[in-house]
Amino acid sequence: MELEYNGTVYRPPVEANTLLLPVTEGCSHNTCRFCNMYRGVKFRMLSSDEIEAWLTEMYRVNGVYADQIERIYLVGADPFAISASRLEVVIDLIRRYFPAIQTVTMYAAVRNIMSKTDAQLKRLRELGVNELYVGVESGLDDVLKFLNKGNTVDDVRRQCARLNSIGMRHMSLLMTGAAGKGRGEEHALATAELINEIKPAMVLLTTISVFPGTDLEADVKAGRFTLAGEKEILSEEKLFLERLNLPSMYFWAAHSLNSVRIAGFIGKSRKAMLDRLQYAIDNIDEELFSRTFRRDHL
Repeated sequence: MELEYNGTVYRPPVEANTLLLPVTEGCSHNTCRFCNMYRGVKFRMLSSDEIEAWLTEMYRVNGVYADQIERIYLVGADPFAISASRLEVVIDLIRRYFPAIQTVTMYAAVRNIMSKTDAQLKRLRELGVNELYVGVESGLDDVLKFLNKGNTVDDVRRQCARLNSIGMRHMSLLMTGAAGKGRGEEHALATAELINEIKPAMVLLTTISVFPGTDLEADVKAGRFTLAGEKEILSEEKLFLERLNLPSMYFWAAHSLNSVRIAGFIGKSRKAMLDRLQYAIDNIDEELFSRTFRRDHL
């Protein structure tokens, strides 16, 4: 069997050193206004034979170190979309080749969590699915609706509360600037309030970007959405960071889409991160920035 993944393989930047196992292709939703990552790639789940072929090759490549690997990341836009019973089969296959695995992690849309019962979530947690990257994006309902995320803020609250109740860690993916020009303060306050409530282990913050071929690109060109200036975006990020009251949470905003790259635990590094953001706010040349910084590709 020839091993070739259909489309580009994406994973959170913080998982750069994690073993990557293809489980799904494409995205089960694939209609978010800002995303072009899986356009043209039909969603499907890889068969058990395909997954085992990948595991066989991964085991061969890792050689003597295979028995020491403790973490694996399931590749796909939202592998948590597949059923709980199917995930159990996948995890069983993984452990045949990598018995030391302690953490099975992946992207998960809010709707994927909603589709699973409490008992199913608990069982998956017992099997090692103890971390999920959840696409939260915003703490404002109208922004989530505009982005076509397919869930509400209350859905985020309820589903993350379910994860917290069983001890399944979750990391929130967020986007500054998602509310558009003039709404940075409102967006920062609402999103900080949500994050303080759902208590993720980590926040991964990027900046809304206009990728080619997306509905957002059409919205910007037609004047239906106006991007915030960089000073407003940085001010939004600073206010958001100031309002977080989770000292043990890790804050990561070091993506290529972020003009100021910062990272650290809130309790230990917040002041240094805030100082860096304030320096950028005080010294940014908006005109020069708009000519030299691009957010049209990952």
